[in-house]
Amino acid sequence: MISVLIGIGVFIIGFIISSTGSSFLNGGSAEFSYYSAIIFSVLYLSGVVGVATSLILKALEKKYKDK
Repeated sequence: MISVLIGIGVFIIGFIISSTGSSFLNGGSAEFSYYSAIIFSVLYLSGVVGVATSLILKALEKKYKDK
């Protein structure tokens, strides 16, 4: 459950950063819309990686505590 909360937190913080960052890219050009899409894609990926990493670390911690 904590790993899901970590992933949601990373995604929300990334969304806030990307929304403030995309306000600078609001020039109306198609190139800037691609930059915004790349920013959102990278932030979504960081949320997924954060959740996966926390799940892996939790499994490793449990494995070594059982020994």
